Amino acid sequence: MAIVLENALLADFDPIRVEPGNLRIENNRIVQRGNGVSRETTDDFIDCGGALVLPGLVNGHTHLYSSLTVGMPPPPKPPSSFLEILQSVWWRLDRAHDAESIEMSALVGALDALRCGTTTLFDHHASPNCIDGSLDLVEQGIAEVGLRGVLCYETTDRHGPDGRSAGLEENRRYLEKRVQTYSSEFAGMVGAHASFTLEDETLEQLAWLAADFDTGVHIHVAEDQYDEEDCQEKYQTFLIDRLSGAKLLRPRSIFVHGTHFDPEAIIRLKDAGVTLAHCPRSNMNNGVGTAPMAAYNCPVMLGTDGHSSDMFLEAKAAWLAARQDRASIPPSAVIVRFAQTARRASAALDVTLGKLERDAAADVVITDYRPSTPLTNENLAAHIIFALSARHVKDVIANGQRALRDRVVTSCDEPRIQSNAAEVATKLWAHMTEIH
Repeated sequence: MAIVLENALLADFDPIRVEPGNLRIENNRIVQRGNGVSRETTDDFIDCGGALVLPGLVNGHTHLYSSLTVGMPPPPKPPSSFLEILQSVWWRLDRAHDAESIEMSALVGALDALRCGTTTLFDHHASPNCIDGSLDLVEQGIAEVGLRGVLCYETTDRHGPDGRSAGLEENRRYLEKRVQTYSSEFAGMVGAHASFTLEDETLEQLAWLAADFDTGVHIHVAEDQYDEEDCQEKYQTFLIDRLSGAKLLRPRSIFVHGTHFDPEAIIRLKDAGVTLAHCPRSNMNNGVGTAPMAAYNCPVMLGTDGHSSDMFLEAKAAWLAARQDRASIPPSAVIVRFAQTARRASAALDVTLGKLERDAAADVVITDYRPSTPLTNENLAAHIIFALSARHVKDVIANGQRALRDRVVTSCDEPRIQSNAAEVATKLWAHMTEIH
């Protein structure tokens, strides 16, 4: 049965285009757009009432393993630096995860994404005491909600040679699985933590693995000044030179944060074709500053770094952070980030995302936003930054299926998941208190 959207205000990100019209969806693709969309009596009709309809949003970097942390007990001692935040909070959390909590975290995080109109997630996973098969558990959680994912495991030397080998092998195993069972719903990358927890040999193996599968490395870079300082102290070289020498500056690589890169490093990212994932809410929460968005002329995605998957809120944060830096950029720069995030996801999943056009993926967000002021190509960004929010998301079609209908999740049993999640979270927090 086809789905037909009528009386919609259709908005594309790439390029920006706003116009009234209808859509026809069959299977998992948009097959018609315009005023002359065909109708059949068996179709599922949705009268949008003149409200804004958007392509499904893409989260360019998240950590679904943090989805069960809201309200968790604070660390024994308040952290006073970025490194202490990692040591006392996030590295205790990832060590506490088991198979049950990994899948539940993915489920809860995917449900949050769905309600925010986010249909594709670049997830960066870590669970050092449960590595083998962990990406399958993340995939299962995302798939149950009906969303798409580009997944990787966070390779690190924090847990010794065995932990490093297990992380590399999990990336390889999942990449091989995705090659053997291709779909437009899931893809793999090579995951890595950050330079200051990775030895030279590990960087080389990450690059080899990425080359083997013609993909990129998804890695945290220059999130805090400590990353650069550690590199110069240990290796007597600049961070960008170390990463370049290890052949991680690849066109398919994703460098996350880039908060403390200098202008020369930024130019080299562009020349190498690397994509930056900009996560302003997380950066501000960790007190590390924010990346100078106006300075980056390489492709830039918006990500949340585990701070929910509300891309409307992230767009607002990106805009405000840029204004705080007194950057002279137009609001449309934020929509360009939406478009670049969708392009990167499209390349990874071999499907067209971020567009409401014929043959594009049927990932569609129907809002109840009926603007009280004119909404045009020129001011769509202003509406998204200053008016739209996740509360306007009414229906979500994900991969051709109505996953959210009148704000009720229809793709899975949300009440059951929420009830079970509370029990799993309690056990996860208890495990954390045992880790020092």
